[in-house]
Amino acid sequence: MVVVRTQTADAESCKQFPAKMLDDYYTWTYPDIPENVAQELLQLNGSLVVVGVVGRSDCDLANKMLAFGMEPPDDHTPEDGQIQCYYKPGTFSLLLHFESTYDAEISGQMIDVCIEDVDTPFDIDSFFERIRCRFVRMMLLALHVCHIVVYVENGLTFDPTLLTVFQLAKFAREQHLMQFLPQMLRETPAARISERTRLCAPRILFLFENFPGDEPKTRESVSTCEFQMEDCIYELLRRYNIVTNSSSNSLVALPNNKQFVFFNAHEELRDDKLLKAIDCLNETMYKPDLKEEEEDLEILAMAPFDGFVKPFTMPVYEKEWENLQYQEDHTVWNFLQRHVQDALVGCFDAGSFKQHAQQGPFQLLNSQEWHDCMATMHKLLVENAKDPDHETSNEEYKLFLKNFDEDLNYEKKFWAHLCELGLKKGIAAYKNAAPANYGTATHRQLLADATLAFEEEGRGPQAQAALAKLAAICHNHWEDGRQQCELLSLRSHPCTLPKNMPHEKHNSGVIHISTCNCGRTQGRREDPFNLRQANYEFYELIAQMCNLCVKVKQYQFPIFEPSVSDYRAAAFEAAFPLLNTGKSGAPQDEDAGEDEAEEEEGQERELPTKKKLQNTASNCCSHPLSPTFGSDLNMSIAGFGASLKESQASSEQLSNSEQNTTSSGTSSADTENELVVELQEPAKKEAREDVGPTDAVSTSTTEYLPGLVHTVSNFGLLPLFPSWSLACVGPSSIYSHNTGLQEHFQSGFLSGANFLLPWDVQLRLVHALKQQYQQQHHGKKQQRWKKQGDRLSLKIFVGMEYECSRGHRFMMCAPDRVLRGGADIERDTCSKVVHNNMPLYYPCPCRSQRNFLAQLMRIHVVTPKAPVNIIVDPKVCVGRYTFTLGSIVPPRLSQSAYWIIRLPYVYQGDDVLIAPPDHLDPDYPLAGGYLLPGMFGVVETDPTLDLNEPGMMGASAAGNFTRI
Repeated sequence: MVVVRTQTADAESCKQFPAKMLDDYYTWTYPDIPENVAQELLQLNGSLVVVGVVGRSDCDLANKMLAFGMEPPDDHTPEDGQIQCYYKPGTFSLLLHFESTYDAEISGQMIDVCIEDVDTPFDIDSFFERIRCRFVRMMLLALHVCHIVVYVENGLTFDPTLLTVFQLAKFAREQHLMQFLPQMLRETPAARISERTRLCAPRILFLFENFPGDEPKTRESVSTCEFQMEDCIYELLRRYNIVTNSSSNSLVALPNNKQFVFFNAHEELRDDKLLKAIDCLNETMYKPDLKEEEEDLEILAMAPFDGFVKPFTMPVYEKEWENLQYQEDHTVWNFLQRHVQDALVGCFDAGSFKQHAQQGPFQLLNSQEWHDCMATMHKLLVENAKDPDHETSNEEYKLFLKNFDEDLNYEKKFWAHLCELGLKKGIAAYKNAAPANYGTATHRQLLADATLAFEEEGRGPQAQAALAKLAAICHNHWEDGRQQCELLSLRSHPCTLPKNMPHEKHNSGVIHISTCNCGRTQGRREDPFNLRQANYEFYELIAQMCNLCVKVKQYQFPIFEPSVSDYRAAAFEAAFPLLNTGKSGAPQDEDAGEDEAEEEEGQERELPTKKKLQNTASNCCSHPLSPTFGSDLNMSIAGFGASLKESQASSEQLSNSEQNTTSSGTSSADTENELVVELQEPAKKEAREDVGPTDAVSTSTTEYLPGLVHTVSNFGLLPLFPSWSLACVGPSSIYSHNTGLQEHFQSGFLSGANFLLPWDVQLRLVHALKQQYQQQHHGKKQQRWKKQGDRLSLKIFVGMEYECSRGHRFMMCAPDRVLRGGADIERDTCSKVVHNNMPLYYPCPCRSQRNFLAQLMRIHVVTPKAPVNIIVDPKVCVGRYTFTLGSIVPPRLSQSAYWIIRLPYVYQGDDVLIAPPDHLDPDYPLAGGYLLPGMFGVVETDPTLDLNEPGMMGASAAGNFTRI
């Protein structure tokens, strides 16, 4: 068949210049039908059979008519929804080529448009849904205006997605089109089909453009493939009710005992141009009567290898005349004309060829009637759908135009249904497991469990939106009277009481075991939520239950005493200007210390009074002392600074100072291993009696210090309550170094960790009044000190006690070692704890699945019975703060007594709460805080003071004491 192309003309040119048939067919674009073609179609009267060609194509012109021997004009541009008409004179069939989104060229154009639109993100799911909906719309038009529909498939097998298209088309026809088409077609030229809304139940045919390459192209093989494909398609169409025995319920029809599947096995529709050129070259170079001539030799020289121009074997199909005749008859046109003849003779049944034939409604129209019907259906189904502002009085048609794409998106409905099921399951899982009230951690866990329950059912693109809705519903359920207060305690535990219910006191439900100030009684304490509960109220409450706490002598720390009723907390920016410069009491390196010294010189000019008070409070020693190397315990002496580096830096000055203070009759070799204590004259003592601890400082009575006292606090501000405790729990005789601390005296200690560490300190008295001391201590047994002339040897017992939240207590024998019994106590053991930074937190050795951190809570001191007093001035460095007792004059401890210093349970610097670490890094044990060395000092006994009175312990100036 010779293919002839004719140019497509617009409507005006068709009327003036009728189309001329150059060979065997006409082609034009609907609705611009040429006048001469229209005249020829009118001559057919009521014998026009309309054939619609839909399906897939891969060529640039989106042409599916190539198997019929027809092509569009060369200047043809494919568009979605465009219909190209073909008519071959002498036949009774009008072919309509529907260009749709299933054509590769048109879908590629849509992809380019989506990519160029930068404002709208490209959604692959929505894109394919839009492609399918537009194809279903074109399929519906073809099923209503055509007698025969040919579906073209460029694959080798039946596309199962076509079943989805048929189902959607059937759904749209039954649920939408049948609701408005009969009424809307009554007043149109298509009134003849108003009741049935279509010409007939169209017969569906399938054209496969390609044939499997591994199958022989014989009559038997091709027929076998076609029959197998027919059985497969028929079974699928019957299973999904696309084809039934009733024409009213069938979307399409299948012929009765006629072939409806065609495989194009013998014609290359789109051959490879390169292979075709090679074949032409071989035919040109091959000659049956080849002779040895110069021309032939020249041609043979052009061959790339020997034998290149040898003749090929004859094709197999040329050997048998029967196969050749089959190839000539096995064409798509002949296949189609057999069904056209069925339509012309009125044998166009609807139903299955394996069931009894049922004559369905069938109607043939002339060209004018069909054109009017086509114009009406095209406007209702295609054109009006492109206009979003189209107005109509038919409500059903209005819903069709508005919701057509949404109704056909069955995947979206399916995923929405699954997400709805998952949402119900997730909400039920959350609500069933939710307690009466719970916090954020429980809410998150319940929401995670609800999410897992949702994912058992919920799937698809809408899953993320459904999960967001699930989270919102669960959050609203939580906030509807079930939310906990969740105010964090000072130990980082949330309050478990309901948030909406008023409660005066917060409660986290966490209980700690803590010990009283004297260490004798242990009790259960609730998790504190403010500094007063943590450092004061609990110890006051448990003191009422302790028999010893009510009897011991307590050191009275200075506290705030208001003079007005509307007193308030101090403003930190105004009260503590040093905080803005990042100044801290933490130890620094030598370079930083030099820079800090220069800053302090500048600040001394601006704040002379404050600087003077700080020097008075911290550096009350007469002179720095050097370490006594070679003594009994090889003891090292801490200086006046906050770290050992500062004390070592001052060791060079110490030797010169000792030489100057040594009498002329004493050599330096005799004094290099001793601590020098210079005794004052009685007259000088009397001069100091009238100096009180707070005489030099004017304290505020309207503003208080909200946190703990630290090194950069304003001396004019005092806290509302003491966070420290210093108590004398009895005489020194209550401690026995052989048995350690007994349970009846100090409860809760771990086995082997209940010993204090002995500390031998050698002193030399300068200008001592021997007669006075001999009279004072005449006839008394000397305990824990030996007097050899002006030299004294003191034995002090010191213990660094740690306590965990379970009430376990233990002593440390080194900054990184827990005391394991008396065998761990060596001659220089105590020097390791008093002359090194002791960590504020240390892992508790108690056996537990959870690693509890123990906190440095008490410092035990047993003072000697000697003519000196022990001075204590502990400093705890936590973060950028260095916390102190808050007393301007460090307290002095009475002789031959057992003293316990209780440290704060919680540290707060100004308005910053310093929470304990969750876990301790073994490489940085001091990261959570540490106790600075050099907290002990020694000073001569002042006979004018009565240390038995609680108010007098440290009430007067300590004088010039020596730090040890």
